[in-house]
Order: sequence, then C-alpha cells, then structure tokens
Amino acid sequence: MASRTERLPWQVFARRLVLLCFLVGAPLAYLGTRYSLGIDWQTERCLPDTSVYLIDRWNRVPLKDGLYAFETRGLAPWYVDGTRMLKRLAGMPGEVVEVNQRGIHVEKRQIGEGLVLAAQLGQPPEAFHRTHMLDEGRYWFSGDAPTSFDSRYWGPVSGEQLLGRAWPLW
Repeated sequence: MASRTERLPWQVFARRLVLLCFLVGAPLAYLGTRYSLGIDWQTERCLPDTSVYLIDRWNRVPLKDGLYAFETRGLAPWYVDGTRMLKRLAGMPGEVVEVNQRGIHVEKRQIGEGLVLAAQLGQPPEAFHRTHMLDEGRYWFSGDAPTSFDSRYWGPVSGEQLLGRAWPLW
C-alpha cells in the first residue's frame, strides 16, 4: 500500500515560519543596527591600502591611531554637512598639534607632510600654519597620503561627530 504524505495543519506551519523568521531576522537586525559599510570610491585615497571598511557604530570610544568614520560639519563648499568621512585618529584631547611647511606634528611626532591641497583650496600654504592644543572632546584626524583632505585644512573634529570605529576589509 502506498504511503500518503500528510500535510501539517496551518497553525503548525505558521509557528514554524514565525520561528524561522525570528532565527534569521534577529541576527540580521542586530548586524544592521550595529554595523555599516564604508566604501571609498576615490581614485586617489587618503588611506591608500583599503577601499572597503566595516564601521562599528556601537564602538565610539576614541583610541589613538584607530580608524573612525565621522560626519562633516562646516566644510562647505567642499562637503555638505553630514557627509561621512573616514580617517585615522591622530590627535587626542590635551595633545599639541602643529601644522607648517615641515609637516603635521602631534606632540612633536610627524604624522603627515605638506599642504598639497592649499592651492586647490585657493589659499597659500601659510594660511594653514597653526598650533592647536586639542580641547576635551576634540580630535585630530589625518589621512596617510599627502593629498588627504583632513584636519590639517579644517581643524579638529568634535566627538559628537564620531559615527564609529572602522575596520579595513579590502
């Protein structure tokens, strides 16, 4: 005698479907809430070795030399407020930053060189020479390339602008 396949009652099917949705949906919701991707589409990148980053939005504790995503403020006409940038955190509150023709120094340690973009910004390099003592909640961000548009041109970033720690993927 041939066996017949019995169908599950719809209530059992519905319970299993809800459980499956929860088991798949909960981890995806967690990942989507905590992480995002940062992609650098520029041909000349300020962090040359990587173009795709994983941004941990729950990790906003600033650590020196870490990579962080932050929102821009006051960089018009070059960037609209809220544009996401990703740079290396080079200077912490209480540290002294010097910008001049010899380079960019944090606590007398050179972290960058030159003011290559000054002419493109319509200013002589001397217009960007300055010394900053970073106040509480203010951070200095730098790219690794001499052509990086970073704090050497626009100054420190507020901790309120931090979006999260970034991890290079590829």
